[in-house]
Amino acid sequence: MNDDSYPTLYRCADAASLKAQGSYFLLFKLYMWSLVLGSATSVFTTIGTETVNTWLYTVLAVVLAVGLVILWAMRARQDDRIWFDGRAVAESVKTATWRFMMRAQPFHEDDSAETVFLENLKEIREARPHLTKYLAAAMSTDGAAITEFMKRKRSSPLEERRDFYAGARIRDQKTWYANKAKSNVNTGARWFLIVSILQIIVVALSIIQAASGGLKMNPIPIVTTCAATMAAWSQMKRHDELAQSYALAAQELEEIETIASNQMNEDEFSQLVEQAENSISREHTMWCARRDVRLSKGGRL
Repeated sequence: MNDDSYPTLYRCADAASLKAQGSYFLLFKLYMWSLVLGSATSVFTTIGTETVNTWLYTVLAVVLAVGLVILWAMRARQDDRIWFDGRAVAESVKTATWRFMMRAQPFHEDDSAETVFLENLKEIREARPHLTKYLAAAMSTDGAAITEFMKRKRSSPLEERRDFYAGARIRDQKTWYANKAKSNVNTGARWFLIVSILQIIVVALSIIQAASGGLKMNPIPIVTTCAATMAAWSQMKRHDELAQSYALAAQELEEIETIASNQMNEDEFSQLVEQAENSISREHTMWCARRDVRLSKGGRL
């Protein structure tokens, strides 16, 4: 199921979230590099001539000033808030869309399903009014609140809906979570190894400095700053936490996928969708909680 099949609100929130995420990571990286460059510049002032040092201190002042401006810009722009809230809106709309297409609660009654769904979208949108201008910036004219694809899937027979849900939702999400869990385990281990190596280098340099009575140029501040910035980046990405939550979600969906292969009536299928959506949303709910993002009143993730 491609993005064009979802409501316009999902596509706008997804685009706004991805844009804010990219801006936040870019500014964070630039700030980290300003610290590393400032540390490196300060080290070279210990070996330069008076004229050279004047230029180095000027460069140091500029670099640190730029870093400070970037830090203020990050706080003023609040890209992280737009990223988190945009993702919360997108996931709320996504799970509501699947419930609507599969005739699950609270969209099981045909005569009121569309009205309830539109009210649900309104609640999700109004829960975060500060996102309005960012959603408007990503607005397209070729979308709809309820797409034709959604209507067709909703009107299809139970067995067709069950097979589609098992493959396009449960199996797709299970594969995504499993791949993300593995990726985060590998990435977390790689960052841990890099930071550990840098700290070993710092220890070795400290021993050399002590044994030699102090070298003219001391590279320890540069290496220490690099280790600190990389540790901060790794901590921000939360690889270990995400690996565990993604792995748990993948395991739960694997069990639900097995159940989905059985014959069932409309009520049983509605319960299956409820169980699957709760499993899918649990990781995102925890993700929001870790970042203090308030979930919408009407949109369960």
